[in-house]
Amino acid sequence: MSGKKFYGELPVTIAGTSEVIPNVYELEKIGAGHDGYIFRFNNQVLKILKYDINLRKQKGLMTFDKASYFKNNLKLQRITQPTDILLNSDGIYIGYVMDYIDNLASEKKRGTPQFREPGDYNCGDLISSWEILEEDFEQLSNHDICVKDINRGSYLYGYDFMHLCDTDKYELNTTSRDLNYSTLNFTMAKFLTYEMKKTEAYTSDKQRILDEWVKKCSGSRTFHQEVLSDIGSDYNSSISKYADYKAKILLR
Repeated sequence: MSGKKFYGELPVTIAGTSEVIPNVYELEKIGAGHDGYIFRFNNQVLKILKYDINLRKQKGLMTFDKASYFKNNLKLQRITQPTDILLNSDGIYIGYVMDYIDNLASEKKRGTPQFREPGDYNCGDLISSWEILEEDFEQLSNHDICVKDINRGSYLYGYDFMHLCDTDKYELNTTSRDLNYSTLNFTMAKFLTYEMKKTEAYTSDKQRILDEWVKKCSGSRTFHQEVLSDIGSDYNSSISKYADYKAKILLR
């Protein structure tokens, strides 16, 4: 187990199957954030939440109602959503279940044959992930869910490339289509700038140019098509090579 070591016992029940985990703290801890701890359980992950129900509501975090809505109404392909509910021994909501994505770009994979830098994937992987995320974002928009809180920790890189995690702050009952379109563009543009910055340490002026480009892409209706035009038929070229090419154009 990495990170904080837990003591004591916390039995939890997966509500949909009635399966009991006698002590979730004995599982491998694979992540932690301001709102909870994440443990691996076979091909699933269990997120144990912090805070009481009122504070979760105030902070816009994953309440029981939100987790249940995701579980009952959505089948996202590239966004790790709640798929079941976790209850403590008193039958009180304490967290939720998600599918496990083996993050090949994690530091714990470094030095193993499975490790991959995000830029090692090819442009075909980038296009495929983008198209599937478009379907996911459309599904969220159709259910009046607004995507929020995309940051560097939101990206996972599995065998099939990009996935997004951490839906805790997504907002229900929000007019979301235009906002979600902009957020998906932001997600892809920001990823590309992360790859651009791996080749050199940029000055504040160059960083400002990249930030402005991300902002422009977020509001663009043609950003996806522009990337497709850049790549052309060169699907086997690495993403890092494409990011380097794009950086040279933006910063020349």
